[in-house]
Amino acid sequence: MFKFDKFTRPYYISNAVFYIFTTAVLALIYYYIFWPPISEVTTDDFFANFGLREFGGALFFLVLVIVPLLVIFGALYHLYKAITVKKDAVQDND
Repeated sequence: MFKFDKFTRPYYISNAVFYIFTTAVLALIYYYIFWPPISEVTTDDFFANFGLREFGGALFFLVLVIVPLLVIFGALYHLYKAITVKKDAVQDND
């Protein structure tokens, strides 16, 4: 019987599809919501007086970069595991 649990190919494929879909949604959000304000704010004047508020903004932008990278890493990981999953890794507890 078909089992859909961890260490099976369908598990990794469904997770990879989820991560790819999440990456596409994040890309649309970033392009239409975050990009216009970032492109208007980051001028030479923004970096001329770098204080606590600018540091907080820089940390926010760092999070904006790290989250999609982690999602892309998750997608690549699950695609890799879907390709290289071993059939003997599944343990039947029946």
